[in-house]
Amino acid sequence: MKNISNFNIDRSNLAAVSATRQFTITGEIGASCILQVFNSSQQFYDFKSRSFSATHTSTSSLKIKMSGSNYNNSIIFPANGSGDVYTVLLIASPDKDTELSFSRSKRSYSTTITQLVNSTLTFAPVTANSSSYKTFPSSVTSTASPILTSSIAKQLDWDVVNTDSDANGFGLRLIRQPINTDWYFQTTEVISSNPAGDAVSNNTVIVADLTDIATGMELVYHKGTTAPSATTVITAINKSTKAITFSTSTAFEDGETMTLIAKGSSVIKKAIGADIDFSNWNADITSATSAELTKVVRATAADQNIALVGTYGISGGGFVTMSGVGIKNTDVNSIQVVTADDHLGSNGSILTQIDQEIKIGTKIYFRGSTQTVSIVNSFTINSHPTSNKTIKLNLDNFITPGVSGA
Repeated sequence: MKNISNFNIDRSNLAAVSATRQFTITGEIGASCILQVFNSSQQFYDFKSRSFSATHTSTSSLKIKMSGSNYNNSIIFPANGSGDVYTVLLIASPDKDTELSFSRSKRSYSTTITQLVNSTLTFAPVTANSSSYKTFPSSVTSTASPILTSSIAKQLDWDVVNTDSDANGFGLRLIRQPINTDWYFQTTEVISSNPAGDAVSNNTVIVADLTDIATGMELVYHKGTTAPSATTVITAINKSTKAITFSTSTAFEDGETMTLIAKGSSVIKKAIGADIDFSNWNADITSATSAELTKVVRATAADQNIALVGTYGISGGGFVTMSGVGIKNTDVNSIQVVTADDHLGSNGSILTQIDQEIKIGTKIYFRGSTQTVSIVNSFTINSHPTSNKTIKLNLDNFITPGVSGA
């Protein structure tokens, strides 16, 4: 009985691009075997054309007779952005007195190689104050294999614009620079059970699925839109029991949906496997800027009330200061109240803290609110997740809608 003692091929996952995998068959001289390769659609690899076909021909089976201790060859796997699973089947020739000593069955051996589908990462701005914004700019996307051979650099250039309505057109206030942890991934998971009892305060829950869940994630809601009473973070996960332990106790209820977020590069990577470098996003780097905001005086002012040609973009409430020819800032002098009588038209007025004497037609420069915040920076994607995911930039962490102050 002749012996085939080993079959060796790289079984690691394939990217969506074409790839060649070498294989080696080890055995005794004179041993005979047959090699076949087919995909999930039952298309066979043709060893002559080096491609897959739905038609099985004589060249769909590679017949090998060992003339030495090793036989070497290769298989070309095609590019496929939708992914696939390939089965590699080695059969001992039934009429050649050969067996496979390394395989349990002695007659055949098979293994599979998975080709991963391309995944798309989407980067989008989000806010809970949607009534204060015009339509957001388009998202930035990256589509690639989870098996990246090189990093992908992405440039972000967004203008987020205040709505021009009289109800919400009081500008946008950039209160700080966006940072790493303003980027987040969000997922939901249903609570299977609360070990302490339904609706009893506890720091542990059991879930059915741990996909996209990792330590360091924060619990946003534990029941629909009910938030926990304090910051609550995942501190431990038991993969065998699917138990999640949180930093604080909450009245978890069976069957309720939790909302969890992963903030910043490191926790996002743990949750979904996407390695995204947001190190450029920190308080020392200018990523967001406020567009200059100016208005023209439409009637000579002689007190704290100044009539303007529109007030769109100006916030009241004491957050905004002003400058210009004839403006008196001898003491603290912020805009207290904005009267929005047609933001875009010729009406509206502001109330300052100090009496002013300003001539009609004077141009006033405002600092502290704007109509447009520009967000410009870059990030690097070092690895993609195995499925499509969305990473969000929380504008509310660093941009606050202005108010009338009335």
